Parts: sequence; C-alpha cells; structure tokens
Amino acid sequence: MRPFVALENPIGLVGETGSFKEPRLPPGYSLDRSDPDVLVLLCPHGAAVARFSTRGAAAEAIEREARVHHRERNRSA
Repeated sequence: MRPFVALENPIGLVGETGSFKEPRLPPGYSLDRSDPDVLVLLCPHGAAVARFSTRGAAAEAIEREARVHHRERNRSA
C-alpha cells in the first residue's frame, strides 16, 4: 500500500479567490496529475476511481468520491 504524499499542485476550489486546499483522501488513495487537464483519483490498488477536470475540480467532490469508493470497497470485503 502506497502512503499518501501531498503533491505540489493543490486543487483550486471553485468560487474562492487565491485559496487552495489539498483533498483529504482515505489511506492509500492518491491523485494522478500527469495530465494537466485531468485529475485521476486512484484507489490503493492503482485502479482509476474517478476523473475530474483540473478546471473547477473542488477538493470536496474528490474527497466525496474517495469516501464513497472506500466505503463500498470495505463493505464488500
């Protein structure tokens, strides 16, 4: 399991000026930022969970998707 590493490019929240917030993800989840236009939420196994546009992606939306996936994954285990 890969530890979460804070990445250098924080996500800008929609509607806020100059304020940035890094999403708080469950253990093992991470963001792939290799495409400058798309953020990919990855689960601990490295599979893509969701994709977000870098323009207007809110940390809360990413956190919500990660929590839902984490909950469903642990429920079926």
